Amino acid sequence: MTRQAHNKPEWAGRPASRALLLEVSSDWLKLIEVTASRGNVSVCRSHLEPLEPGADIAQALRKAIASGHFSRIPVRSCIPRQLVNVRLLELPSTEPSEIADMVELQIGRQTPYSLNEILSGYKLLGLVRQGAYTQVMLVIVQRSIVRERYYTIEGAGLAVERMTVSSEGVLNWFLYHTRKEAPDRLRMLLDVDASFTHMIVIQHGNVVFSRSLMWGARQATEGLDVFVQRVKEAFQSCVEALRGEKIAEVTLSGASHSLDGIDAVIQEALSIPCKKADCLSDVNLTNGRVTLRDAQYATASMTALVGMALAPNRLDFNFVPDVVRLREQINLQSRLWMRFSTWLVVALGCASLYGLLTTGYRTHQRNRLQDEATALEALALRVERQHEVIRAAHERQDQRFLPEHLLPVIYGSLPVHVYLEILDIDAAKAQVTMNGTAPSRKDIRELIRLLEESPYFSGVEEGSGTVMNRDERFVFQVIARFEGGEPQ
Repeated sequence: MTRQAHNKPEWAGRPASRALLLEVSSDWLKLIEVTASRGNVSVCRSHLEPLEPGADIAQALRKAIASGHFSRIPVRSCIPRQLVNVRLLELPSTEPSEIADMVELQIGRQTPYSLNEILSGYKLLGLVRQGAYTQVMLVIVQRSIVRERYYTIEGAGLAVERMTVSSEGVLNWFLYHTRKEAPDRLRMLLDVDASFTHMIVIQHGNVVFSRSLMWGARQATEGLDVFVQRVKEAFQSCVEALRGEKIAEVTLSGASHSLDGIDAVIQEALSIPCKKADCLSDVNLTNGRVTLRDAQYATASMTALVGMALAPNRLDFNFVPDVVRLREQINLQSRLWMRFSTWLVVALGCASLYGLLTTGYRTHQRNRLQDEATALEALALRVERQHEVIRAAHERQDQRFLPEHLLPVIYGSLPVHVYLEILDIDAAKAQVTMNGTAPSRKDIRELIRLLEESPYFSGVEEGSGTVMNRDERFVFQVIARFEGGEPQ
């Protein structure tokens, strides 16, 4: 079977700066807290506790967190491989939308449970059969299992960040451990835990075969014959699924490091080179605080948790119960409405503040204008009285003797070459005083005669100060009283 190389690099793990990782199997409660610096992962806190049937896991987890001083951060947890159904499918399409429809049809065929009882997820592994087919990993798990684990973790006072399957953690560690080897080689991993063994075969960074073997380190006291037989049966199924492709190497991990001679037995049974690998050698164990290598934990595999710590960004599956998903949606909507309400209150507060400031400013302006009006009131009254005096004077004054009526008469009476220099219309004395120059006294008398003949003046007289100036012109003054006018 020809497989195309995966287009992403063999190792692209990015450890989180701090993470809390949890795996609860039928035998062990495994909890570690890790930190990362410059790509190096360190286990700073750990707790491993054997579980008896019917144990209160939430209570045990709560005590472990308190006694171990773990950080109360959202936890990444994984479901053991033996509790999920993993299927590798080859689908005749390369279009994501078509693949999604095909997977939807396959879900009901791959499990005896109804769709209401299960949760499922899948991821694309790569192209096979000359690129005409796509290999897909389909994972199916019962809703009750996921719901129970969520409630257990939340009952211990922790939030769940992700609920994946242990296969992803095991794969991540194996890819990290073999990152310097040729990616096109078929390699088998047997990760031995307390009561089961996780078998995966990888090529080009993806799982091409997966199987859960019901044999673990606790059964090793009865001998390795059962284990070897089950490995051989799974190996035969793998050879058939891979259509004759040969596996280059077998790696034993997890609790296998405490089982003497198991690598030699597997190598002899499969006729394939076999070696042991310790996942804890790929992380730093903080001195004096971590006891993961103690003999009492020899039957527990930490491979899945170490792989989750090394590459949390490569965890693709996340199973969430419908109740929790609905609760998160409600919480999200509540937060959105809370933010909207907060912004609305802020907006109303700003509008109210603006209204208060505007009202205060207008009140201040009104008071200032009132003060200015009060200050100008006395001046306005005085000006008004002056206007009344002027109006009264105009009312008492004969309209005939207004300047606009007198000036045409005066200038119409001026003889030729007689010039006025000063013209004073005194309404209070009812007279007009004219100062000017004339070429002769005859012209002055002519001016007096013409003014006397007008209907506006009477009693026109020449002043006594008539003299001749250096220009040989007579400087004169003529006083004309208004006709019928009396001094006011």
